[in-house]
Amino acid sequence: MNVIFDDFLVRSLLAGMLMVLVAAPMGCLMVWQRLAFLADTLGHASVLGVALGLMMSLHPIVGVLIVILLIMLIVRQSMGGKPVAMSESVLAIISHTGLAAGILLLSMSGAGNISLEAILFGDLLATSMNDLGFIILTVFILLFLLWKHWPSFVAISVSPEIAQAEGIPVQKIQLILYLMIALLIAVMMKVMGVLLIGAMLVIPVNAARVFSQGPEQMMVISLVLGLLSLFSGMFMSWQYDLQTGPAIVVMASLWLLFALLVKKLNKALT
Repeated sequence: MNVIFDDFLVRSLLAGMLMVLVAAPMGCLMVWQRLAFLADTLGHASVLGVALGLMMSLHPIVGVLIVILLIMLIVRQSMGGKPVAMSESVLAIISHTGLAAGILLLSMSGAGNISLEAILFGDLLATSMNDLGFIILTVFILLFLLWKHWPSFVAISVSPEIAQAEGIPVQKIQLILYLMIALLIAVMMKVMGVLLIGAMLVIPVNAARVFSQGPEQMMVISLVLGLLSLFSGMFMSWQYDLQTGPAIVVMASLWLLFALLVKKLNKALT
């Protein structure tokens, strides 16, 4: 019994840590490029991907990946030559429409055994060896792409115009980032839940902005805060018999509030 417990706990912690490891740098890039709302949009629209996958007898991951790639294409087209406010409006429309359409299709398909709660928040504590294997492979691919294109990602985040003048293929690099986000959400949604992934892409990064003074420092602090959110959320879940996904999200928000409070106190003292 202890061996089973240890295996289950190790798998859950390892899956969560891998998610945080890749969510920290990718979340920074999304915030720098003013794409923070994109994570929330993809999370809601992924419900539509699950429903379409089930209706077409495809694996839900395939359906989610197809829907996310279509959204990326729409967002990219909407941002061409238009203000960022317009892209945010498009994201809001896609977010609400995707969630509503996904719920309707799930009910129409007769998938009564599919839990919307499981899709949104996942079940981290039920991570299997197969799930862990897919997550490890996905994180390896994403970390390799981050390592290879990190200078270009940062340059585009600072100024796409200057990056273009320096010879960086801006559209190609942005497309790679979009594909990375799609892969992250499509593969990890089963155990993490689409909302947990979105939250971990945005909340720790915004908390890290309070203390950081540079891109790399912000990424490292975001990683630390993400791990703190994961560990404290899982502890609260285990201690008080709470759902793991929502507990991690709430703890991430509490760490953000703590960071803002520390900044305010430090400013008052100095």
